[in-house]
Amino acid sequence: MKFKGKIAIWVWAVFFGSNGLLIYELIFSPDSIAVLLATLFLFNLIFLPILVRNYVFIGEDEVMICFGFSKDAIKLSDIVKVYETHNPIASSAASLDRIVIKGKNNEIMCSVKEKARFLEELKKYTKE
Repeated sequence: MKFKGKIAIWVWAVFFGSNGLLIYELIFSPDSIAVLLATLFLFNLIFLPILVRNYVFIGEDEVMICFGFSKDAIKLSDIVKVYETHNPIASSAASLDRIVIKGKNNEIMCSVKEKARFLEELKKYTKE
C-alpha cells in the first residue's frame, strides 16, 4: 500500500522563496547570469525530486521509503518499535511531523499525509 509523503508549508516556502530570489537576481543582476543560472539549476535538481518522489510503500515483506533520489527499506519482520516524533534531525521527511520505524539493526524516519491510516496498516504487518 502506497502512502503519499507529507510536505510541510515551510518546505514549500523555502522552495518558492529561493526560486523567487534566484529569478529576481537573474532579472536585476545581469553581470552574474552564468552563476545564477547554475545555482537555479542545481537547486531545482536537488529540491524537485524531494517534492515529487516522496512516498512510503508497505509491501508484503518490507516498508520502503522513497524520498528524492534516495530509497531506504526495512523488513517488516525486523521492526521492533514504531513511534511518532518531531525530532528535527536529518531524515527522509519533508515535515517535522515524523514517524520513526525502528528495526533490529537500523532506524528510518518518514512523514506521511495519512499518519493514522499508515500506522494502522503497519500494525497489520508487524508484531507491535
